[in-house]
Amino acid sequence: MTAGRHRSFDKNSALEKAMQVFWKNGYPGTSLTDLTNVMGINKSSLYAAFGNKEKLFNQAIEFYLNKHGVVHSAELFRADSSLKERIRNYLLSIAKMLTNQDLPTGCLICLATSEIAGSCLPKSSVTNINGINRQTVLALTDFFDKEQHLGNLVADNTPIILANYLLTLQFGLAISARNGSSIEELTEIINFSIGQFN
Repeated sequence: MTAGRHRSFDKNSALEKAMQVFWKNGYPGTSLTDLTNVMGINKSSLYAAFGNKEKLFNQAIEFYLNKHGVVHSAELFRADSSLKERIRNYLLSIAKMLTNQDLPTGCLICLATSEIAGSCLPKSSVTNINGINRQTVLALTDFFDKEQHLGNLVADNTPIILANYLLTLQFGLAISARNGSSIEELTEIINFSIGQFN
């Protein structure tokens, strides 16, 4: 018997390229031809390696989270800075990614979230995106709750309100970046906004 034929492409590299196409065009604006062209594979190879477009999109979302999403949270837990400085650095880290000229502008999660309302995403992707946003709010709520117990947060607002505010601010920054706002403009918004965290 002959050995099975090996794929002639790097799956992670192809997935990253697919992620960037979805990030740039959105789910409904991305065709299978767009994907196969940028990934350098044919449709049969795409289906064999990733499944259909829906499954590829869900994998691209996870790839995005691991590479461009969770990295910013480290700024919130630096012991050598005040709470306000940590939140500012967290948002600045996000803003730098949003405006990175080597990447599509904005945020893939924000873009996908906006597509839910127009019924543009398949059900599995809607469930995936909603779950990611819920998890983000839960994680931020837990963060603010712990900061409150440490005495670092004396704001009148509750941890859940602050968590929702921070996620809403992130989405606002992402939309502004996608509309052409510069890192300098986003920094001004961040500096103004962190006044909520006293």
